[in-house]
Amino acid sequence: MYEIDKEKFGAFVAQLRKEKGITQKELAQKVYVSDKAVSKWERGLSMPDITLLIPLAQALGIGVTELLECQRLEQTAMDSDRVEELMHRVISYSEETPAERRRRRRQEAILYAVSLVTVALELLGLWAAGAEPEEIGLNLLIYESLFFSFSAYFCFFAKDKLPEYYDEYKVDSYSDGFFQMNMPGIYFNNRNWRHIKRAAIRGMLISAMLLPVLYFVCRILFPAVVKKIFVFVGMPLFFIALFAPMYVAAKKHE
Repeated sequence: MYEIDKEKFGAFVAQLRKEKGITQKELAQKVYVSDKAVSKWERGLSMPDITLLIPLAQALGIGVTELLECQRLEQTAMDSDRVEELMHRVISYSEETPAERRRRRRQEAILYAVSLVTVALELLGLWAAGAEPEEIGLNLLIYESLFFSFSAYFCFFAKDKLPEYYDEYKVDSYSDGFFQMNMPGIYFNNRNWRHIKRAAIRGMLISAMLLPVLYFVCRILFPAVVKKIFVFVGMPLFFIALFAPMYVAAKKHE
């Protein structure tokens, strides 16, 4: 009901930008984003973050209401129903549409399946190259299980939206049933939660695919010691792969 038509929004932004006689790069500089971001807005591929509504409207020489309506408006008072609709439009502005949510979940499921098959082939390759099953199990299977367990949670079970109190207070911990996570230095909210989830999934699955490659290289270069120390190196690598992408995503979109 309150969704903004991305194509209409993009065409309106492009029209205003051209009327102002500025390039995409110049508009991007005014609102402190990349020119690629502006290009995506104008092509209807994405929407600016809600925090950019005011500076974008100012840069284009219109009001925020006109930006949300995707048209110029006469400066007349609006009735209460219209004001309420615009407020709902702002609130739901940056949320995913059902179609976008389905597409994102499908892409994440495909990435998960591809990663799982890739890792299985890599482990079979290590076995064919002479690695003993016990060696593979001790040095790799433990961490691969952790990678796929955590990524499975974020892919298939983590909520898409946090409770409202996350937006009202500064909360640096996340709890969902048995799953609990503390991340000092950042605050979870609905502006960054979707990005945190995406970063966690990609970080875990990419690391899962890279770990056997790293082990294979180390096994060639340091055959005498890798079997003894790799199991201890894997744990810090796991935590880095889990938390580093989430910290970056959380800070960027906080």
